[in-house]
Amino acid sequence: MRTRDGGERRLRASRGVALGVLVSIAITVFAACFAIWDLHGERLADEMKETRNLGVVLAEQTARSFQAVDLVLQEIQAMASAAGLADPVQFRRQMATEEVHRFLVGRLYNLPQADAIALVDESGKIVNFSRAWPSPIIDTSDREYFRYLRDHRAAEAYIGPAIRSKVNGAWTITIARRVSGPDGEFLGLVAGYVEARYFEAFYEAISTSTGESVSLFGRDGTLLARYPHVDNMIGEQISTASPWYENVAKGGGTYRTPGYIGGVPRIVSVQPARGYPLAVTVGTSEQEALAPWRRQSMLIAVCALGAIVGFTFLFRALAVQFRRLEQRSLELAQSEARFRGFALTSSDWFWETDRQHRFTYISDGIYAHGGEPEVCIGRTRIDFAKRPEDDPAKWEEHQALLNRHEPFRDFRYTRKTGGPPDATASVGGDPFFDSAGQFLGYRGTARDITRQVRAEGDLREAKEAAEAANLAKSQFLANVSHELRTPLNAIIGFSEMLVLGLVGHLHPKQKEYAALVHQSGQHLLHVINDILDLAHVDSGRFELRHEDGVDPHCIIDTCVALMRDRATAGDLRLSTEIEAHLPFLVADPTRLKQILLNLLSNAIKFTEPGGSVTVAARRGTPGDLVFEVRDTGPGMTPEEVAIALEPFGQVDSTHARRHEGTGLGLPLAQRLAELHGGSLHIESEKGHGVTVTVRLPATHIEGDAIAVTEPMAAQ
Repeated sequence: MRTRDGGERRLRASRGVALGVLVSIAITVFAACFAIWDLHGERLADEMKETRNLGVVLAEQTARSFQAVDLVLQEIQAMASAAGLADPVQFRRQMATEEVHRFLVGRLYNLPQADAIALVDESGKIVNFSRAWPSPIIDTSDREYFRYLRDHRAAEAYIGPAIRSKVNGAWTITIARRVSGPDGEFLGLVAGYVEARYFEAFYEAISTSTGESVSLFGRDGTLLARYPHVDNMIGEQISTASPWYENVAKGGGTYRTPGYIGGVPRIVSVQPARGYPLAVTVGTSEQEALAPWRRQSMLIAVCALGAIVGFTFLFRALAVQFRRLEQRSLELAQSEARFRGFALTSSDWFWETDRQHRFTYISDGIYAHGGEPEVCIGRTRIDFAKRPEDDPAKWEEHQALLNRHEPFRDFRYTRKTGGPPDATASVGGDPFFDSAGQFLGYRGTARDITRQVRAEGDLREAKEAAEAANLAKSQFLANVSHELRTPLNAIIGFSEMLVLGLVGHLHPKQKEYAALVHQSGQHLLHVINDILDLAHVDSGRFELRHEDGVDPHCIIDTCVALMRDRATAGDLRLSTEIEAHLPFLVADPTRLKQILLNLLSNAIKFTEPGGSVTVAARRGTPGDLVFEVRDTGPGMTPEEVAIALEPFGQVDSTHARRHEGTGLGLPLAQRLAELHGGSLHIESEKGHGVTVTVRLPATHIEGDAIAVTEPMAAQ
C-alpha cells in the first residue's frame, strides 16, 4: 500500500515537473517571440525619432543658408531699384560697371555657400559676374529661372531646379530675384548660384550612420542635392504616390517608404525649409536601421533555445540581453542629447546693429517674447533694459567691449516686456566689417532665459533648505544618541555583572537571559556610536587623530584576525593579498581599522557559504595607497550601490531582508575615507560579487619609509 502511494506521489510530482517544464518552455518561447516583436517596433520608433530630429536641424540650417544669399540678392535688387533704371538699356549700362563688379565680389566674400552672383539683362545675357571682370559672354535665356522671372512679376525669390553650370559643369542651385522698371516691366534679374556639393558636404559631415542619406528637394519633389551623391538621380522627381507631398503640405513628418528614389525601403523624415520652397529629407535604409534589432533577435532566439535545454543558461542570457538593452538606451539618450544640442544652437531671434550700436534689424522671433521689431529699430540695447542703474558696472563693461569691437557671448540682462513679469535675455554677437576693415556694427542672436534664471534661483533656495534640514537632522541624532548612551551603559554594566556572577548565583536560564541583554546592549551601543560618528562627520565636528608610522600590514592583519571566526562560522574563505614593501601611513589607525572592519563585516554578512572574501593592499597611481575588499556575494546594481551609500539605506532585496543591519556601515566608511583625503568606490555587477576600493592619497604616505612587517598568511 505504501509502495503504491509512494509511486502515485512520485507520478504526480513527475507530472507536475513535466507540466512545469512545458509551461516554462511555452512561456520562454512566447516571451522570446514577444521580445523580438517589441524590439522591432521600438527600434523603428527610435530610428524615426532620431531621423526627425536630424531633419529639423538640417532644414533650419538649409533655410539659413539660402536666407543669407537671398538677403544679399535683395540688397542688390534694392540697389538697382534705387538707381532709377527706366529701361533695359539703362540696366545694362549702369549694372555692367567695374564698381558693381567689386560690390558683387565683396558681398560674395561673406557667403561661403554661394559660388557666384550675377546680374542678367532682359535678353538673358550676363552683364556682370562676380567670378570675372569683364564679364564673360554667357547666355541664360534657356534657363528655367530666367524664363519664369521674365514671364511673372514675382516679388519673392525664385529657386529653380539643379542645373549644370555653364562655367564649371557642377550641379548648381539658382536663387534669383526679378528687377522691374517703374511700370513693372522686366529689366533683368539678380541671381545667386549655390553649388549642390556645398550642401552635400555639409550633410556628409553631420550624418551619423553609413546607411543614412540626406536630400534637398524643391517643393515640387525635384531632387536638388543628395548625400551620398548619385549623379543620375539629380533632377528626378518623387513619385506622386509618395506620402512625401502630404507630409510637406502639413509642415513636415516622418514615414516609411518602399523607395521611390533609389528603390531601397527607407525610414524618411521630410521637413520644409522655413520661408523657401524647399524641403530637407533625411532617410535611413530599414535594413541598416534594423541591423541592431536583427542581432538582438538572433541573440534572443539562441537564448530561448538554450532555455529549452537548460534554464540555467536562460538567466545568464537574459542578464546579457538586459545589459545590451541598457547600452542601447544609453546610446539613445546620448543621441537625443546630441540633437538637442543642435537644436539649441538656433536662438530665438536674430539682430543687427550699426556703428552706434543702434538696432537696424531684429527678426520676427522676438514677437514670441514680448517684443516688436519696429519698436526696437533705431534704439540701443540698454534702452530696453529694466533698471540698468542697478548694475552700472556690468553695462559699462559691456559698452566698453562693444567699443573695442570684440565678440561677446551670453550677456544677460532683464528686458522690458510691457507686462509685470521680468524677462531675462541671453545675447551673443560678433562684429562685422567692410572690405576695408572698417567697423560696421554687430550681428548676433538672443534667446529668452527667464525660466532658466527662475529655475536656478529656485534650485539655490531648495539646496539651502535641504542643507539646513540635513544639519538639523545630524544635530538631533547626535543629541538623542548622547541621551541614550548614559542609561545604555548602565544596562550593559549591570547585565555584565549578572553574567559574571558578581551579584550572586543565577540559574542557567537567568544567566542566558542576562547574556542576551548584555549582547543586545553592546549591539545597540555600536549602532549609537556609528550614528554619533556619522552625525559628527556631517556637522563638521569630527576630528581624526593622525599618527605617524601606521603599518598597513598590521592594520589588515588585525582586522582579519577579528573577523576570522565569523568567516569560519559562515563557511567562507578569508584571505589577504598584500603587496610587498608598502610604505608607512600618516593616518588615524583606529578609524582606518573601523573602515576595513565595516567593509569586512558587510562582505562576510552577504556572501553565501562556500564563497570567499579577500582583503588586498597595493600601491596605486599616482603614488596613492589602495585597500580593496572583494567578495563573491550576490552583487548589486548601480541603483542599489547608490542606496547602500546613503545613511540608513537598505537595499530592497531578499538579502537586505534576510540580514540585519542599520545601513550605516558603508556611509560611515566612505566619510572616514574622505576625511583622510581619500575616497571609497564600489564596483559591482548583479550576480558577480562586490569590490570596494579605498584610496588614500600620496599626501598620507610617510616619506620613503617602508613597512617590513610580514603579512598574516592567507587562510
